[in-house]
Amino acid sequence: FRMKKIVGYILVLMVLLSSLTACTFTQNASGAFVKNAESSEKIEKMMSALAEENITDAQALMHPESTKDFDDAISQMSDYIDGREVASMELININVNTSTGTSGKSREEQVVYKVTLDDNDVIYLNVDYLSNNAGTGFTSFQLVLGVV
Repeated sequence: FRMKKIVGYILVLMVLLSSLTACTFTQNASGAFVKNAESSEKIEKMMSALAEENITDAQALMHPESTKDFDDAISQMSDYIDGREVASMELININVNTSTGTSGKSREEQVVYKVTLDDNDVIYLNVDYLSNNAGTGFTSFQLVLGVV
């Protein structure tokens, strides 16, 4: 009878320890994953191209398979940025979808950044970044004014 009690306590202790370990693992994995957002460097390049009114460089950052015509949108964003530089970028949200199928591997990041410009104006970026066999680039790049 005493042995059953000891085994029961050990099982309960193991379950508690494994649940604590799982939480720590999820937190660490999530934190490490967010820091490795593939699109962050490309977002900085896009914002620089928009600030410098370099429409060609901005268009080159779009995904090759994107069927949308971004010329007007890129021009409008560039006009809004009007030479202002990014002072800081804070990752607000990230959602990553990966898949492997007959067409190959695909990775899509959907991110939201809070961006403070050098004049302290705050905007938000809502971005979709796709990596697949056709290439890498933005399928959506939106400046959001106000609160997200």
